[in-house]
Amino acid sequence: MASNQKFRGALGGFNREDVVRYIEYMNNQHRAEIEQLNTQLKTAQEALSCANGEALAEKLAAAEARCAELEAQLGTGPIVTGDELEAYRRAERAERLARDRASQIYAQANGALADATAKIEAISDRVASASDQLAQQLEQSKLDLREAVASMYAIAPEEQ
Repeated sequence: MASNQKFRGALGGFNREDVVRYIEYMNNQHRAEIEQLNTQLKTAQEALSCANGEALAEKLAAAEARCAELEAQLGTGPIVTGDELEAYRRAERAERLARDRASQIYAQANGALADATAKIEAISDRVASASDQLAQQLEQSKLDLREAVASMYAIAPEEQ
């Protein structure tokens, strides 16, 4: 801007022609800047429009390709008939019965294992008890034998 513009002095202020020329000069500069900015705006809008259009076209092409792919899959997909559905149901029933039977066998096996464990524990307790009794009898026999040995030494003739 021409901020250092000098106006000639006149009676009661500045020279009118200088002021008018300065205002016209500033208006012309302002219009030129506005035109330049409008041109830049239009260029940017066109570029954006073009970029958006290309992106949308790519998305549309991808969507159309996916649609065609799904239609092809639908056309070649298996059609379930009544016979196939009945076979599926029979297989499902057989599977459910097999699972139920396996559960019953598992429960029976657990019961048999529990019974066997209880019997083994009872036998173990009896063996431990018998072992304790045997150990006591063995200790008593040792004591009796020591007493017998002591008695034998007590009654032994003295040697001369």
